[in-house]
Amino acid sequence: MTIRPARPDDETFVVELVPRFVEHGAADGHTPDEVIVGTARVMRRALVAPREGELFLIAQEADGTRAGFLYAITERDFFTAEPYVHVSEIAVARSGAGVGAALMAAVEAWARERGSRFISLNVVEENRAAQRFYERRGYGPGHRHYVRRLD
Repeated sequence: MTIRPARPDDETFVVELVPRFVEHGAADGHTPDEVIVGTARVMRRALVAPREGELFLIAQEADGTRAGFLYAITERDFFTAEPYVHVSEIAVARSGAGVGAALMAAVEAWARERGSRFISLNVVEENRAAQRFYERRGYGPGHRHYVRRLD
C-alpha cells in the first residue's frame, strides 16, 4: 500500500466513494443527497485547486488500484488559536484491508510535521464500526455536537 497526494485525475474514484458517507445516516439533519452532492463539490474543488493547509491523499495498491482517500484541513483552535488538523473525509473501497489505518497514519505524520498537537474528526452516531476504528487508534469523544433543524 502506498499513500500519495491526490491529483485531478482521481476525481472519478473519489466521487464514486462519496456515497459511503451516508451508509450509516446523514449528519446534522441533512438529506443523503445533500451530503453526497455537497461532499462531491468540495472534493472536486480540492482536487483541482488545493488550498494552503489542506491535505488530500490517495491510498493505492501495488498494482496501481486506488483503495481509498483522505481529505483533511487545517483549523484553528477556538481556545488557543493554535493550528490543528481536522480529517474532513476518509473513505475506503473496502473495509478491513488496512487502507484506513494507512491513511490515518499518513495524516497523523503530516499533522506532527506541522506542529499540530491534535487531530479532530466527526463520525455519525450510528456508525459504530468507524467509532471502534478510531478508538483503537487512540481517538475519543471531544464533545457532543447537537443540531436543531429550523423550519
